[in-house]
Amino acid sequence: MFARKLKVIIAALAAVTAAALLYTPVGIAGNATGAYKLGGVWIAKVQGSPGQWTYVVAPDPSGRRAVAHGHVEVGPNVELVFGPYDRISPLLVDIEVTGPESASYNSIWYGMKDLELEPPVPVGTPNSELVLIGVAKGTIAYMGPGKATAVHSFEWYFPAQDGDGDGLPDAGEDPVLTFQLTTVDTRLPSP
Repeated sequence: MFARKLKVIIAALAAVTAAALLYTPVGIAGNATGAYKLGGVWIAKVQGSPGQWTYVVAPDPSGRRAVAHGHVEVGPNVELVFGPYDRISPLLVDIEVTGPESASYNSIWYGMKDLELEPPVPVGTPNSELVLIGVAKGTIAYMGPGKATAVHSFEWYFPAQDGDGDGLPDAGEDPVLTFQLTTVDTRLPSP
């Protein structure tokens, strides 16, 4: 009787363990040596130039979508078109898995110029203005654990091209500047 109960308990534990492993989201599987596609800290290096940005990817529980937040360390010079600006906002990215080894993404960022304000400055006065809206869409191909290649289609807009004030270029607006480039992205290894 005891042996039979033990067998039932072991079978139940095996079933629970198998179910947990089968339902582990893609974004957290692998512990840096396997899938780990939609998670971690990534470094994107532009091929053929010194361009570079970094980003942190956080998957949702489905493992099929993720959000990312990043920063441009070395970006393209677009001041000839948009004029000088003092800084670039963080990158905001939405990623969706499109296949076993692929994903697509949308991202946005802003170029900002500091305003020269004479004291006393009233509370609530803006201290900077938007100079440009940057948008990128692209595809990501995962080449192996911690390695990806991404093709990016960049578009830049003037802030006036956001007539409804939602922070995005309005539908039907033509970008002021466009180009495409490829990056090789490397995931920072886990300690």
